[in-house]
Amino acid sequence: MESELIAHLRRRLPAHPLLRVGPGDDAAVLAMGDVDECVVTVDLLTDGVDFELRKTDPRRVGRKLLAANLSDLAAMAAEPLAGVVALALPRDGGLELAVALYEGMLPLAEDYNLAVAGGDTNSWDGPLAASVTLIGKVTEHGPLGATAPGRKIESS
Repeated sequence: MESELIAHLRRRLPAHPLLRVGPGDDAAVLAMGDVDECVVTVDLLTDGVDFELRKTDPRRVGRKLLAANLSDLAAMAAEPLAGVVALALPRDGGLELAVALYEGMLPLAEDYNLAVAGGDTNSWDGPLAASVTLIGKVTEHGPLGATAPGRKIESS
């Protein structure tokens, strides 16, 4: 199933200037250029806890997966650059579910000029579990931190 998903993503994902090596290899290679500081965020969402697939269109779930991380970057005053997606898919219908999840994520990724750099998939007998990790660039307004709302985090 993973090779079929990678083939689908290679056809579906648009080219992005940050990506030197994208989906399909063991790791992505990003050209980050003039980025001095990065913000990294990750969220793990699971069926039955964060959403209910039996009641929700998988494309909406995919959008939520990406939106949770985009809001984390925004809270740090960081501009989204690239991300990776890890999916633990149910054995039955996993490929179709993965495609639908990406179809929910990709319009939002395009809105933010976010490079989807790859990720990982696996199949199991449990419900969907999905993790998205995003990398963002610190802007002139950030980074912001919970310890000092509205103030930059001082480096030592």
